[in-house]
Amino acid sequence: MSVHGVPQRIPVATIGAVIRAGWRDFQGLMAVSMGFSASFVVTGLIMITVLVESGLAPMVTPLVGGFMIFGPVALAGFFALREARLAGRPVSLGVAYGAMRNAIRPVWVMGVFCVFIVLIWLTDAGTLYSFMVGDRHATWLSIIPTTSQLLRFHFGAAIMGGGLALIVYVVTVHAVPLLIRGQGTLVSAVSASVRAVGRSLAAHLLWAVVLAVTVMAGIFLLPALLIVLPVMAYASAHWTEAVFPSANPAP
Repeated sequence: MSVHGVPQRIPVATIGAVIRAGWRDFQGLMAVSMGFSASFVVTGLIMITVLVESGLAPMVTPLVGGFMIFGPVALAGFFALREARLAGRPVSLGVAYGAMRNAIRPVWVMGVFCVFIVLIWLTDAGTLYSFMVGDRHATWLSIIPTTSQLLRFHFGAAIMGGGLALIVYVVTVHAVPLLIRGQGTLVSAVSASVRAVGRSLAAHLLWAVVLAVTVMAGIFLLPALLIVLPVMAYASAHWTEAVFPSANPAP
């Protein structure tokens, strides 16, 4: 199935509407959504702990940014839970993990693309760290930039990572949801995503900021990620449905 029609222009007010819709989806799938999110919480806690214990606490923020870049690939599991509920089918963790495992090839291609960008981002951040910081910071408080040295490092890393994250966002914000639903080929889905961002630039840029702030806050306050991640994932589904009405699932 191809992507039909021209992307709809959407106002900034749509952001509030899709977050409310995502919250309603979460309420109907609370237990299984939090269970699926728990795997990301545990993985994040392990990776953050390893960095801190290795004396690389300031690198936690770039790591969190890397998770944000890779995040679109995790949508397959949440979307599968939502689709199963809408269709009246049983929902379970097996549905979510099965959707990720059996995702179509274009979705995995997008995943490889995201991983590649994450590796570039972490390599650049690591190089910047070696030049601007260098010494070990093995305390949890060192995650927070409290010195001018760490502030300069985080500022430089944010500029580099922000550019890469924007590229990933423009390419994946609608392409991944459309591909998960079988809406178009890899090329047509990416093209549709880029066109959609261009047609409603202000709304999409603000949506990107909302996603980044909420999910990054959830990662730093890991238990909150159990709620934030599924709510924003379901909201992302509604976001694409608002831009591409033809992609709406049957009620």
